[in-house]
Amino acid sequence: MIVFENPGEIDVVSISTFGVSVKEGETPIGFFGTGLKYAIAVLLRSGHEITVFSGRQVVEFGLSQEVVRGKSFQFVTMAVGTDQAQPIGFTTELGKQWELWMAYREIACNCKDEQGTASRAVNWPQPEAGKTKIIVKGDAFESVFAESHFYILEDAPYATIGTVEVRKRAGHSFFYRGVRVHQFQRAGLFTYNDNAQLELTEDRTVKEQYQPAYRIARALLQANDESLLREVLTADSKTLEGSLDFHGWGVAPSDAFLRVVGDCVSDRMTKVNPTAFKVWSEATSKPFTPREIELTAVQSRSMERALDFCGRIGFQIRGSYPIKVVESLGEGCLGLAQDRTIFIAERVFHLGGTKQLASTLIEEYLHLRHGWKDLTRELQSFLFEKLVSVGEELVGEPL
Repeated sequence: MIVFENPGEIDVVSISTFGVSVKEGETPIGFFGTGLKYAIAVLLRSGHEITVFSGRQVVEFGLSQEVVRGKSFQFVTMAVGTDQAQPIGFTTELGKQWELWMAYREIACNCKDEQGTASRAVNWPQPEAGKTKIIVKGDAFESVFAESHFYILEDAPYATIGTVEVRKRAGHSFFYRGVRVHQFQRAGLFTYNDNAQLELTEDRTVKEQYQPAYRIARALLQANDESLLREVLTADSKTLEGSLDFHGWGVAPSDAFLRVVGDCVSDRMTKVNPTAFKVWSEATSKPFTPREIELTAVQSRSMERALDFCGRIGFQIRGSYPIKVVESLGEGCLGLAQDRTIFIAERVFHLGGTKQLASTLIEEYLHLRHGWKDLTRELQSFLFEKLVSVGEELVGEPL
């Protein structure tokens, strides 16, 4: 069994009443007052037992089957001391999308807020005046407890940059005040925790999905650890770090950040994050001079066909901006709009031929023409509108 213990006696009324939250700590992780109810529902639904000691008062939870409008529900019941168990206004449908680890996280967070501890116990604990104890029995919950470091940070960070802590281990999760609140689609080289104020939803996940990556990028821009920065700035584009956008946040980069990017640029930008390069270029006012190549006859023909095609569908790229084909723009980067010039990596010709070349030219042309960033709503809307317009021309009449 797992026992959560903290000083103070929980008000039994708060367990069964929504909208009641009174935390003792100055910076509580949770603040909604509903988390314990969600956890109780999840635990009972998954076959676990849960008991709460409020001082010397024993509170037992169970289930009663009831039918509402022809549908059967398991209502959560609560028995205080020797009183008969009574339904307390919610069912095991509460937190229906929650996983078991979320129930653990919730109880552990409440315990942490109250300066408490959690431990595995063999013998049944005894109620004590002045203390709250939450006892959970069940093998699956014990397994979650054994892997608690995936949900609540317990070790010291490798580095701290402002309010953001960096731990040198890979992971998909982002933590807030030591608690997992977000999962990235890409795995990160490192694990990040932010101690600054962050708005959460009622189930302790990040409300604004852009915030984790945004906060990490801003912190790394100001980092001074060149070894750490080199790993981040040369990370594969399939990783979290390799996909970070460092440009346009209004944060002055550190000298270390600029030195690392500058070293990569001098090495023809091998693997450097393209947005980090933009930051470096603007901060140092140095021209972008990747090594140009001389096109082969086949490559020249492919370029002409791509430009002709772009013109026929409404993108007059030929003559609008200089186009330079270069050896490399870094790993994963096929094109770059910089210094009023379209740069194309030679790799484009090997990947998809003229079709890939045309799409890369259009993308970089739009960056220069309209100033739109990658993955922005403006760029997305324009491309969809253009697609419909081209369809109209193919059909031969307007929609």
